Amino acid sequence: MKSLVVSGYGVRLRFRNGLIIAESKNGKQEVPVADVEQLVLATSGIWLSSKLIRRLIEYGVDVVFLDSRGLPVGRVYPPFINKTVETRRAQYATIATSRAIHVMREFIYGKIYNQAMVLKKFYYNTKIEELRDSIGKLMDLATRARSIEAPLEETRSKLRSIEAEASRIYWPNYALLTPRELGFPGRIQDSGDPVNTLLNYSYGILYSECWKAIVLSGLDPYAGFIHVDRSGKPVLVYDFIEMFRFSADLVVLHLLRRGFRPVVNSGLLDYESRRRVIEALNKFLDEAKASYIDETPITLRQVFKKASYSLASYLRGDGVFEAFTYRW
Repeated sequence: MKSLVVSGYGVRLRFRNGLIIAESKNGKQEVPVADVEQLVLATSGIWLSSKLIRRLIEYGVDVVFLDSRGLPVGRVYPPFINKTVETRRAQYATIATSRAIHVMREFIYGKIYNQAMVLKKFYYNTKIEELRDSIGKLMDLATRARSIEAPLEETRSKLRSIEAEASRIYWPNYALLTPRELGFPGRIQDSGDPVNTLLNYSYGILYSECWKAIVLSGLDPYAGFIHVDRSGKPVLVYDFIEMFRFSADLVVLHLLRRGFRPVVNSGLLDYESRRRVIEALNKFLDEAKASYIDETPITLRQVFKKASYSLASYLRGDGVFEAFTYRW
């Protein structure tokens, strides 16, 4: 077991004899702590002992607290992170340089390329002609994003324009792949429809993964490149996640096309729906294999870490940084 997801209200968690013990009105579950890499707490109605927290820290288990929309509100980190001072000084020093321009281009290139790969995967299964035409258009936009040669602010503006153009192509095609009875209106973050609600929650889980990877690599999550710095906003996380949103898009489509229908109350998923999407996304991150930088296949969860360490090294002046692109 890689991830242990707790989403029920009234669950009590404690530690005894090397076991995480979860108790609720529905019964008791015991899981060896050595088998767990991540504990996800997806509701506020959970009690856990201080002894358990200490043991989880000792075992290096990642403990993530999510709010009702899937966004991380807190997590337990290891107390020491290598090269933090050196990395953050380099990050701040390069925020308005050619290195920043390169990083911005790669983030958007990776996002649009991976959107094309989502459509490509489902084109093979459905043979919907609109998908094939749109794949080529998205690949052209990705190439345009990567080849921009302009000063920093002009580059940022052009990238946003290309990103918006890609969205106008991608989301109508994504809608073609969702069950018609769900009435997906397109990507509207504040919409309360089932598909947008699932996407919002899934992106929240990805935010947590990206945040963790960024902090562990020594980077400052609050100093971004594409997204302008805003007080209290982890804008580097918003930048970094762009390369990985496709994984949530894929998982949501697979769930819906296989018959899953989330329960949405007042714009929020119920506990069971949260559990299903968390488990499905974690399974994908732990089992899907990809290559990044070299040809060694690793899991997508490992790619988060490798990409963040690559970014940190590049900002310190070591090596190169490339977008992560997923290939079928």
